[in-house]
Amino acid sequence: MKKEGQKEIEGIIHLLSGTRIGGSDDLLQIGGTDLTCIKHPVTLQPYLPGSSLKGKMRSEMERKLGKFSGNNDKKNEPCNCAKTDCFICRVFGPHKKPDHNLGPSRIIVRDAPLHKGGEIELKSENIIDRRVGTALHPRKVERVIAGSEFNFKLIIQYLDIDITDPMPKYTDQTGADALVEFVKAAMRELQRTGIGGGVSKGYGEFKFEDLKLDGQSFSL
Repeated sequence: MKKEGQKEIEGIIHLLSGTRIGGSDDLLQIGGTDLTCIKHPVTLQPYLPGSSLKGKMRSEMERKLGKFSGNNDKKNEPCNCAKTDCFICRVFGPHKKPDHNLGPSRIIVRDAPLHKGGEIELKSENIIDRRVGTALHPRKVERVIAGSEFNFKLIIQYLDIDITDPMPKYTDQTGADALVEFVKAAMRELQRTGIGGGVSKGYGEFKFEDLKLDGQSFSL
């Protein structure tokens, strides 16, 4: 098994709504913020962890392809079928299954550092008692403000087995091009649903901007 090359996608993540990026809440103070944003330990600027972006891309594609739950050894865990025609396992790797013939995962997602903005807003949340309509359990949540931008970068590696071995098409593409099209589809799903916590409450809406594949502009 040999690495033949790689493709690089880069661009900007532009936040359209306040976005909750979960941080560490080990240190809680009376009157302080209950849920903080993750920040760089030196600059204290918010950033988007590559692991979170990659995990959300994977879960969205598992939903899209009907592999989100029950298609693996354990319920509610990522796909680990390790089949040669499974783009989930080929691109992201079979979950907790070291014995397979697909080689290493094809995608590397970098942490997305702050490009512009990054100010933090505090949003109050609570639970409504439906019997009397009063607010219960209020808490303060940190969100990165709308309009902030982060530098996005990922790498798609392709191996000789992606080119020489029989591999199903993704759309009309095969080989390395099929891997790229699959990753683009994952990015589209990510953009449709949003990033961070609380997306069902309106958090985390964003759009990709200034996308380039190996330096050439493209759109999703």
